[in-house]
Amino acid sequence: MTPSQRAKIRRATARKSTDPSEEGSELNIVPFLDIVINLMLFLLATSAATMVMAETRAELPGTCRGADCHRIESMTLSVTIADGAMIVASRDGTLATIPRTAEGWDFEALASRLHEIHAAHPREDAVILTADPMVPYEAIVAAMDAIHEDFDDVRLSAGVR
Repeated sequence: MTPSQRAKIRRATARKSTDPSEEGSELNIVPFLDIVINLMLFLLATSAATMVMAETRAELPGTCRGADCHRIESMTLSVTIADGAMIVASRDGTLATIPRTAEGWDFEALASRLHEIHAAHPREDAVILTADPMVPYEAIVAAMDAIHEDFDDVRLSAGVR
């Protein structure tokens, strides 16, 4: 090989110095992948925790066909808290009206009336609680406590006016 050919090969294979403002040909994606993996782990962990906290118990109606169906009719008890009184009613009509006194609602009277109803109908375990929108939250909680003394299933319904 001649010296001119060697010089040509040296120039072609020599490392070229790059300008500092130019970027290299490879993109470093390791920091990006770290961020994506951490974000995915965070989203998976929070979605699992949210699923546990957002669990809602729902009862679906049972299926029943033909003569095999021996359905026991429910009373469909409801307690309505209005501004002037608490009304205990069933599907058949009003069972009790507990007026509001000067001190407020009488939750002990509500509990005793519900105890009498539960003694007469021991299979009944659900009560629908409805309240006027102006009823304070504490009164609704106190009514729920009074209902829970005898009935396991308290269902809340939209307020009435």
